Amino acid sequence: MHHFRKEIAEAVARQAGLEPAQAEAALMTPPRREMGDYAFPCFVLAKAMKKSPAELAKTLARDIGSIPGVDRVEAVGPYVNFVLNDARLAEAVLREAVAQGARYGQSTDGAGKVVVIDYSSPNIAKPFHVGHLRSTIIGSALYRLFGMLGYTAVGINHLGDWGTQFGKQIVALKRWGRPEDVHDLMALNRLYVQYHQEEERQPALADEARAWFRRQEAGDAEALELWRAIRETSLQYFQRIYRRLGVQFDAYLGESFYNDKMGAIVEEAAAKGLATRSQGALVVDLSKQGIDPPAMLQKADGTTLYITRDLAAAKHRYETYAFHKMLYVVGAAQSFHFQQLFTVLKLLGYGWADACAHIPFGLVHGMSTRQGNVIYLEELLDEARQRALAYMRQNVEKRQELEDENAVAEAVGIGAIFFFDLSRQRVKDYTFDWDRAVSFDGDTGPYLMNAHARIAGIIRKCGIEPDSRADVSLLVEPEARVLVRLVGQYEEKLREAATSTEPSLLANYLLDLAHALHASYYKLRVKEEERTLAQARLLLYMVVKQVLASGLAVLGIPALERM
Repeated sequence: MHHFRKEIAEAVARQAGLEPAQAEAALMTPPRREMGDYAFPCFVLAKAMKKSPAELAKTLARDIGSIPGVDRVEAVGPYVNFVLNDARLAEAVLREAVAQGARYGQSTDGAGKVVVIDYSSPNIAKPFHVGHLRSTIIGSALYRLFGMLGYTAVGINHLGDWGTQFGKQIVALKRWGRPEDVHDLMALNRLYVQYHQEEERQPALADEARAWFRRQEAGDAEALELWRAIRETSLQYFQRIYRRLGVQFDAYLGESFYNDKMGAIVEEAAAKGLATRSQGALVVDLSKQGIDPPAMLQKADGTTLYITRDLAAAKHRYETYAFHKMLYVVGAAQSFHFQQLFTVLKLLGYGWADACAHIPFGLVHGMSTRQGNVIYLEELLDEARQRALAYMRQNVEKRQELEDENAVAEAVGIGAIFFFDLSRQRVKDYTFDWDRAVSFDGDTGPYLMNAHARIAGIIRKCGIEPDSRADVSLLVEPEARVLVRLVGQYEEKLREAATSTEPSLLANYLLDLAHALHASYYKLRVKEEERTLAQARLLLYMVVKQVLASGLAVLGIPALERM
């Protein structure tokens, strides 16, 4: 539909005295399908032309004239509505979708541009907690979304692998651990918990931990050897989880990578008169920017902080990638940190600071086991698989079709968790509900996956061969017209989701497509229908399946042929 949108925008621009890009940006989709395919709001012209929006709409609708592929142009209140020709639309959308195949929906908007995305970023020496799940899911969806728009996406896992917590971990290992514990993540986690319990009784342990971290920052061989072993154990564990989730990164550059780059940032801030001493600490006063307290770059004991490492990381990333955008997919609770970070980058004179953005998200409540205990991510995934398997086993007929029900249950479980998250606006908190998430009914991941599998079943069982040259002018039913229009919107929905960094827009578009699909089965039958009509409907179903598979893949959800 992008072609028709441009034609309409150019026609509006000629009559309204706008640039085509301005007219296209203003075009919107009416809230109800019967109102048309596109609408131009005349509010944007009213002030300059000193006429009412309704009056302008009537004038525009009268003067625009005919547009190729548009059946009607009509004024409705302050809007000019455009109704596309069904046959022309079906021909254009379905032929393009067939010709492009798996590339359908992709664009070149971001060609030659790099977008760096910082997501997941767990702390080493700790099991992957569900608290990191949202960053991982949302960040990886954005990574794929920007890739669909032609950007070179660079996914970075900014591991929490440096800081005073490693002094604490080393103290715990030295005091209560065994040599082999350094290779066992769960043992490391138990020792870390034990350290905090002991510190309450022995406050002097905190000084011991700080001393170990100072040794680490100073390059002490023993401290670094222990730290490297802890990091490697953690990385192997994380990569196993990421493989299971189908999540990828282009770089695992944790905080430690910037250890030898922080000094330059601190020196630069001091040389530019930004950093000053306050009670022994090195700080940047941001009060003139309305930010308080100041950004602390260095503690009184000389050790660094998160913001120091983030400043060094941002500079290194720009020098490495010359990014067009850099996105930090981090919880909303860290908004103040990023406000400080971006402000300091601007004060340092980095013109690219405005290309940096925090992509915040809310909290998840209710992710717990049947016993009500908060669980680690791996346990959550196991729980999802078991619940999906139990749900599937209620349907004996479908079970008999599956070659590996455990593999299907694993995919359905992960799809359920991903979709439950991504179908909601990212900035909002939500409560996770096991029964709703794994249900095949309602607006869920399994429902969406089942829509794809159901079309696969129709194609297998319909008894006719697909024909890419099928006569799509036969698709005259209202249900067919709705499906064609939704398929034609795919590229626009991808663009909207990426530019607003809101994967829920894509998730809910796919739900609309699945709803329309389920509403069409009994009206758009394929099996035992007249052959030319059956082939036209089959072609439509194949294209819908193609879009569902593509959209699910962007969200990180498997598209199953059987389930």
